[in-house]
Amino acid sequence: MKGRKIGIAVVCVVGVFLLVSAFFATNFVLYDYHMEVSDYQYMKSEEEKPLSAATSVWFSYGDDGKEVFYGIDEGISEESLTVYALTQTGEISVTYGGENPIAEDSLGHFIAALPVAELDLDGDGETERVYDYARADFGSNSFNPAPQSFLSEEIPFELVFAERKYMMVYYENELLTDAEIMVTSYNGETKTYRTNENGWIDGLPIRDIREGFTAAYSPDGKTVYRMQYALEDYAYFSAHFWKAQLPLLLVFALAGIGIVAVHLIRNRIERNNPEYKIYSRESAGIYPNTLHQKTTSKFLLIRWLCLFAGTFLWTYAGKLIHQGQLWNAIAIPVFGCPFNLDQVVEVPCYYLSHLPYLFSRYGEGFPVLNLIYALTFLGTLLLCFIFLGRILCGFLCPAGLLQDLMDKLRRALHIRPIVVTDRINRFLQPIKWVWIVLFLGFIFTGGDFCNICPLKVFTTAQGGFWTNLYLGGFFAVVILVGSFFIKRFWCIICPMGYLMGLFKRFNLFKLKKDCTACTECGACYEACPMRIKSIYTEREKENVQTVDCMMCGECIHKCPEDKALSMTFCGKTIYQSSRKTFMSKFSEKEEG
Repeated sequence: MKGRKIGIAVVCVVGVFLLVSAFFATNFVLYDYHMEVSDYQYMKSEEEKPLSAATSVWFSYGDDGKEVFYGIDEGISEESLTVYALTQTGEISVTYGGENPIAEDSLGHFIAALPVAELDLDGDGETERVYDYARADFGSNSFNPAPQSFLSEEIPFELVFAERKYMMVYYENELLTDAEIMVTSYNGETKTYRTNENGWIDGLPIRDIREGFTAAYSPDGKTVYRMQYALEDYAYFSAHFWKAQLPLLLVFALAGIGIVAVHLIRNRIERNNPEYKIYSRESAGIYPNTLHQKTTSKFLLIRWLCLFAGTFLWTYAGKLIHQGQLWNAIAIPVFGCPFNLDQVVEVPCYYLSHLPYLFSRYGEGFPVLNLIYALTFLGTLLLCFIFLGRILCGFLCPAGLLQDLMDKLRRALHIRPIVVTDRINRFLQPIKWVWIVLFLGFIFTGGDFCNICPLKVFTTAQGGFWTNLYLGGFFAVVILVGSFFIKRFWCIICPMGYLMGLFKRFNLFKLKKDCTACTECGACYEACPMRIKSIYTEREKENVQTVDCMMCGECIHKCPEDKALSMTFCGKTIYQSSRKTFMSKFSEKEEG
């Protein structure tokens, strides 16, 4: 009884700490990277003119980050260059390009303008009035979904980046629809595009946007407006990319220290306990074949392949295949941080804790698009909840792969796991409810779940995006250490996973049990990373799927009885326990 009271007190203390500290998360800084635009350096370029710049003025970026350069053609006076900056209070301008226009409240959007010039662009012997501009978007607002436009009289022609993939065109402060636009891409190639009913350049590849291009428009054939566009975007494995890994390396370094500390403390406490030494008689360390587990289970192999594919999908795929976030209104509920902007499809964690922003994604000027996006987002999210459920945790979640790799590392090092007993499981359940309250409660309180999210750093840093680590950075260390000793530690307390599990009744994937074939050996309970006891104890019902079950198949894989446990899809068996599969783990490797 005394131990139970102590456990309840500890849970209450942890819950209160999480609830209170969540509103002061930015005061707990593990890694602070300032992405304020005022930290950037603005200077004249000494590099050659890029092929994308079919204008007399252009912008470019340095390889190391936080450097933006402007360039102008020879023979043009710098004193004729005017730079406009978009700030929180409106637009400001600087007369000379050599001055630094980056104000403290700047939003990271700049337009450089030259006076009108008389040029013969088409070679017909007649000159046109040419207005040359260049636009740069950089800093934390570079990929802001809502369009960031100047809409000033001094800039009648304007390019605006929105929704991570669309280039919008404004002319005389109005969206330019059904108009012909000439685009010079990053390789100097020129193509003709048209703007659609939303004022977007229809069909412009995302690669052209990210690597720079120039758009030209002539309203009457005598006047030509040209704007070169440069988005701050860096290639994978560049200097900027590797610098973005620093917070991730810091988290792993602290997690390594934590793992060593926990291991040494456990050895000290359990040094006289003979059961503690049963797990391995070798000392900690990697030995030959320790990473290999003998099995003939194709199901688990497929699960591992899906986990790697899912991590790639929510980390790199959107940029590498240059599809421009084609499906980014589709929401699939996994934990892959949306601050990494190279995802192919959306992860809903941000909008589930910032719901008002979901209906204003494109800005106030696009109510229809906002509604379409929100309905598509919520509709696909609900479909995933209802029909797929927590199988996404077992097969596609990047956080799941990270935890499984930590478990693999522990096994390879011959370090004994921490067994989640019923008592420990009861301790973790209230913490899960605290996370759920925080996850959904911020919708109404105005807090920011992202500041305490322990998974914000991983896919964000891996994708090459800088991120600040507040209280969530410390929680990330806890999650890594916990996942090393307890398989799928985060999944036990994951708020997203629990929300998906609530719809288990409607899931297309089901976990079934033949109670007559079960011998009550308890192997399924010992194998289950979620410590679901009912799979072992159930003696009547066929359907043993619970709200916590993530359909990983570990219980089926470890079950020694034929067809005692099985997984079905739409009523058809796709994986079932097998004595042959179970015994294959103990058989000698065949000579070939």
